[in-house]
Amino acid sequence: VFAQVVLLPVLRNPAVAMARTRTQQQCATFEHRKKTFLSKDDKSSAGGIDVHAREVCAVINDRGDAFTTSSCSGRAFLWRGEGVKSTNRFSRYRVTHELIPDGEQYFDLSTLSEEVVDGAWEEALQRTREKAPQGQGTRQRGFLNSLASSVSRICTRMDSTAGPDMSDQVLWLRFEPFILHVCCRDFPAAALLISAARSVFKNVGVQGWSDNKVMVALWGDEGLEMALTDPSGRPLFHDQVEWLREQVNSRHVRNWAKIDRFTEALRALPAVDATLPASPNGAGDFDFELDSDEDPLVAGGAERWSKVEARKGPKHYDIIGDVAVLSTLLGDADKAAIGAEILKENGKIRVVAARCGALQGALRAPIFLEILAGPDRKPLMTTHTEFGVRCVVNLEAAFFNPRMGPERQRICGQVQADEEVCVLFAGCCPEALQIAAKTEARHVVAIELNAEAVQCAVRSLELLGKRSPERAARVSVLQGDVRTSARDLPQGSFHRVLAPRPKGKTDEEDGQLVDEFLDCLLPLLRPGGICHWYDFVADWEFPTCERSTSRISQAVARSGRTCTVIRCAAANNKPVAERQYRTVIDFAVS
Repeated sequence: VFAQVVLLPVLRNPAVAMARTRTQQQCATFEHRKKTFLSKDDKSSAGGIDVHAREVCAVINDRGDAFTTSSCSGRAFLWRGEGVKSTNRFSRYRVTHELIPDGEQYFDLSTLSEEVVDGAWEEALQRTREKAPQGQGTRQRGFLNSLASSVSRICTRMDSTAGPDMSDQVLWLRFEPFILHVCCRDFPAAALLISAARSVFKNVGVQGWSDNKVMVALWGDEGLEMALTDPSGRPLFHDQVEWLREQVNSRHVRNWAKIDRFTEALRALPAVDATLPASPNGAGDFDFELDSDEDPLVAGGAERWSKVEARKGPKHYDIIGDVAVLSTLLGDADKAAIGAEILKENGKIRVVAARCGALQGALRAPIFLEILAGPDRKPLMTTHTEFGVRCVVNLEAAFFNPRMGPERQRICGQVQADEEVCVLFAGCCPEALQIAAKTEARHVVAIELNAEAVQCAVRSLELLGKRSPERAARVSVLQGDVRTSARDLPQGSFHRVLAPRPKGKTDEEDGQLVDEFLDCLLPLLRPGGICHWYDFVADWEFPTCERSTSRISQAVARSGRTCTVIRCAAANNKPVAERQYRTVIDFAVS
């Protein structure tokens, strides 16, 4: 009788039984991975979770469907070198996760050379870092770990002069906001986490996935990057120590408040069982929207991705507003069927279009967009929401790249209060809109040649004005060629210039455009001003991008000025052509 009661349901529906067994195995695999990871020694320099991140990590690790893999509650430090921690040409000093109590002591640059490179400021003040309890990511350091740490610090002190090129004495102040990486059991679990995070933070997304895990990355928006000295090592703010201290401490306070709000949002999430997956139709089924470059896998979960893999045609596409834009040529594929399947994959998509041909001309407008599914809207207008800011886009007449969303947020994190900012080649003005909405810049001037794009920008400003008239009033949009319109602007008046330039048809034309564009924008920058120059490079040119940086140096020399390259990196992780990438070079002029 017992055998009949237990086995009959299985025999009646073997597919359900097999699926249930497979799901239980997946949950067991995730639980084992979680226990194994959290039991390992913490290899960070702190040896444990930061005090201000302990509570939020504990709440996540108490859930059965997620655990934290790395975190930083936010920190400030001084640095010099290339600005990239993974290289040996980078040194940082006075790392602190706490408020700066004494600005005179912290910003006393005369004693900097006496310190251990990469030394923590809390350690220098004999402050102890609170360790997280066992089982929540903190592990006790044994004798060998302590010895290894001591040897590492001694070697770092001995080699500090051999690392960064000390001929460049520019010293920088950096504030890195809250950063968190979480391993989730499945896509419904990731959707739950993202729904809680996006109630506080804008920079949240799926970082990657594989069998039985989905990685979610979260990073705050209270960043700061500013030079404290000129290239000769002379302090720039020697009489403004208290102001510098306030810049750091105010960011700490805002950062911690956001962590607390995120923690409360996590506590409000429905509880889950570690042995059961989130139900596709239950509390764990969240439909969330990525602000840029939305992937059908993320948007609908693993079940939807299986359908994506099964359908023919391109698997990835850009989502701009309510329009899915395919960049890959379809050839002889059944375009109508592909379009219909994409509409089914994401309920937020109303139109599916394919870009036929590359961008062309100074206006960077598509040659032609073919409607594969949905209404044949003419013109093909849409409103794209990126990190809470709405941007009107005419897809048939103007260039817009949703993949540049994270780069635009990086720029916003660097803009300081009362800055004068100029955006060249502004397009539909996504950069200008983000800066006006997210920063305290005094004025943003945007220049664009394309009349259709300018009309889109004006409509976007009207939308922003309904929510915040004062912020919308900060933006001035000018229609015209950058090479002529820039001459009418006040010379030497801008703290920051953004130049996402178009590419020439040939290498010869492109080189000529580079020289013309640089010659017209350099006079706009005041001494100490920063330019974010967007160029096109081959993958083998990274990380130095010497061809691009040499062009910049030559143009700066022609203007009778000097420059310092601050950063050189890919603007996004997807190529614009085979082995060709859009890069951004940040440089300061004096």
